[in-house]
Amino acid sequence: MRFYRTLLFTGVFFWQLFAQSSPSYVDGIAAIVGDNIILKSDLAQVVNMTAIQKNIYPNEKPEQYKRLEADVLQSLIDQKIILEMAQLDSIEVKDKEVDAALEQQIESMISRAGSEERVEELMGQSLKDYRRDSWYDARDALISERYQQTIISGVTVSRDEVLAFYNTYKDSLPFIPAMVKLRHLLIPVV
Repeated sequence: MRFYRTLLFTGVFFWQLFAQSSPSYVDGIAAIVGDNIILKSDLAQVVNMTAIQKNIYPNEKPEQYKRLEADVLQSLIDQKIILEMAQLDSIEVKDKEVDAALEQQIESMISRAGSEERVEELMGQSLKDYRRDSWYDARDALISERYQQTIISGVTVSRDEVLAFYNTYKDSLPFIPAMVKLRHLLIPVV
């Protein structure tokens, strides 16, 4: 009798283990930059956050969402390259700066989505979990930004240099059509 109970318990255990409604996947690698790895789950999280900020939802605009995924991946790769360079130059940021930047980002997402609940629904996790999971990413973004600022701060370009560059390369620069036409009517107030 004891053998049958053990067999029944083992059978029920394995049935529950394999009969889960949602399958669990092992995370994959989206890209490797130096010693830094970009996980597919991290890519998905940033894509979801960016989609919320830009009001691009996969069910409504699938083509734009796919382009957004590619753009975000390229941006994450670029960020990791810059992060590698910043680490070589010993650039650092304070924890309070990271906390403030993360809170500002969350407030922006809430204002765009309409509510905390909507943000949590779209991201598939609570804001508390998002804060915890995104803290190091926010720190890395601030370090990269600070490094870029140190590089750009030493660059000075005059108007003449910009015009000379444009005249030299205007044939190879892409044409960007006007997106908005504005007209102005002046009506005197009597």
